[in-house]
Amino acid sequence: MLQGHFTDTLLDVAYRDPANPIYSTWSFMRGMTAPIFFFASGLIFVFLLLRDGRPFRENERVKKGLRRGISLIFIGYILRMSFPRLLHLKFYNGLIAVDVLHCIGLALLVLIFTYLVSRRLNLSFPVMLGLGGALVFFFEPGIKAANWDSVPLLFRNYLTRDYGSVFTPVPWVGYSMLGGVLGYILHRRPQLAFGQWLPLALVAAGILMHFQSDKILLNLYNLTGLENFRAHAYNNYLLFRLGHVFLAVAVFIWIAQLWKNIPKLLLRVGSETLVIYEVHFVLLYSTWFGIGLSTFWYRSLTPWQTVIGAALFELFFILMIANIDMIRSFNWKWVRQNAPLALSWVQAKAIVVWRVARAKAVRLYNRLAYGLQKAKANG
Repeated sequence: MLQGHFTDTLLDVAYRDPANPIYSTWSFMRGMTAPIFFFASGLIFVFLLLRDGRPFRENERVKKGLRRGISLIFIGYILRMSFPRLLHLKFYNGLIAVDVLHCIGLALLVLIFTYLVSRRLNLSFPVMLGLGGALVFFFEPGIKAANWDSVPLLFRNYLTRDYGSVFTPVPWVGYSMLGGVLGYILHRRPQLAFGQWLPLALVAAGILMHFQSDKILLNLYNLTGLENFRAHAYNNYLLFRLGHVFLAVAVFIWIAQLWKNIPKLLLRVGSETLVIYEVHFVLLYSTWFGIGLSTFWYRSLTPWQTVIGAALFELFFILMIANIDMIRSFNWKWVRQNAPLALSWVQAKAIVVWRVARAKAVRLYNRLAYGLQKAKANG
């Protein structure tokens, strides 16, 4: 994720040649990040949800999932704030655009709702997840092509990317639901993660999706006459990427089987993905303060500069996570002791910035008005 976002944001457009094998390989691998991320989130959450074993209202994972889902959506909006714009009372579409955190949060809520319905109606939870994921994929072309102009912009961003959204729940929540199916299987048969049958089955399914999913979709269209199947067949990125997810999960299972003593730092990095995402978003995309890496080098670096920069970018976050406990304890101690003073300083600074900006705007307006009057007078 880190190197993918760094490269996509800062590499000069002149070097983005699909015919270049290095760039095409990087682009292909980068396209795997989101499907794997969503699939894994569904797998892990459903596995932990079922492992709790208590009734729905008492299940701690249900409570944590609800809190986590809502907080991720909220954090997604917070990360998109631009304080300089807000101080000038400027609204911009990017503030309410939908990104990966919104979709992950919504996916958790959908998984919990599906679990609740399955318990209340005594339906098969994995069947509902699989069917739900398939339906999300199936309706994606229609939702993408529909006209949503009558829907308020806040909710329209969850349905279309036309107004700045990077991700939308359809189709990405579908990956989380399908990942939940595998999470259910591993909960019921945890020994499968230590054998060879599951990874081999995933490899077979991945190869089938990669090479035959186009034909399968066309056959389904010929059989049913449903246009969505043909639309998917001619733009088959969902099942194509699902096959790659299956292959990646199989590789992860084999690595886990062979690598018995995984370094603690690597595990810690994996457990702090939200912190990494939050910090990298602000540093890379210049959201909060209007100053970041994209401010200075947006799509202007050479390949070697990009490679070195991406390596340093990743190293920064590894060091940050290695010292995350010290950073957190320092921050909390400072907040407890200085929160009232800091809040007063921020308020005072905001007032000063607002007054200075307003004064500059008035002077600029007066100069423009005077210039126009002078030009008009001179004919």
